[in-house]
Amino acid sequence: MSGSVKLVDKMTGSVLFECSIQDIDKAYVQAEEYEQMGLDIELKAPSMPETLVRSLGGSDESINELNKALDDEIASHIEEDLGCSVCLPEQESKAD
Repeated sequence: MSGSVKLVDKMTGSVLFECSIQDIDKAYVQAEEYEQMGLDIELKAPSMPETLVRSLGGSDESINELNKALDDEIASHIEEDLGCSVCLPEQESKAD
């Protein structure tokens, strides 16, 4: 994915709409129209880390590595039951 926003049909994988990140509002309007038509779509927009890597000249391979590292980091927190600021792990109560 580059600096563009894409609306992708989930059933076919086809890109139905594409615009620049600066016009993301247009993508949301178009997504609503597609959903009203009964299409199951996914809005794909570059994340902040991806945008940074691209602005520094990163390749698609670099982006894939970044996304895998982020996914792995999130998964490790779930597996280790470390919790997060939204869902903290359960605390064991200590009897005094």
